[in-house]
Amino acid sequence: MASKMNSINDLMINGLTYVLDFENKVSAQASKMAEASTNPEVKQVFQQSASKGQEYAQRVQQVFEKLGQPVQTNENKIAQAMIGEVQEMISNTDASPVRDAALIVAANQMQLYRIAVYGSLEHFAQLLGKSDAARPLTQNLEDSKGGDAKLTKIGEENVNKQAAATA
Repeated sequence: MASKMNSINDLMINGLTYVLDFENKVSAQASKMAEASTNPEVKQVFQQSASKGQEYAQRVQQVFEKLGQPVQTNENKIAQAMIGEVQEMISNTDASPVRDAALIVAANQMQLYRIAVYGSLEHFAQLLGKSDAARPLTQNLEDSKGGDAKLTKIGEENVNKQAAATA
């Protein structure tokens, strides 16, 4: 359970504990999403997402170190809910472009969560004058924006059209 937060620093440390748990859980789920996908391009993105999530987690651990804080996690219930949704999508759709489109939606939701969290945490670090701690957060933020754009492009230019043709 999170401790009481009385400052931006407390809020930032607390946020780091939740996003680290998110990265650990979601990177494990990305492999399952890759297995469930039928589109080779989507499959490849999800395979890369598994290692990207581990990279993000390592950067978050670096931030803890730069702040002189012990690395810790708090259970991220948002990650649990998103993973539950992905599992339902997989079990409620046949292996098809429709499933791929659903998986892209789920992955975009995960990316948008990351963008919101890393954007806030990076800003908190900057406000506190901790630019060395902000750098890994900025990397995660920019990578997440790129991942979101890549998934959107794959969906709009390919997968969604195939899914629409299936119906």
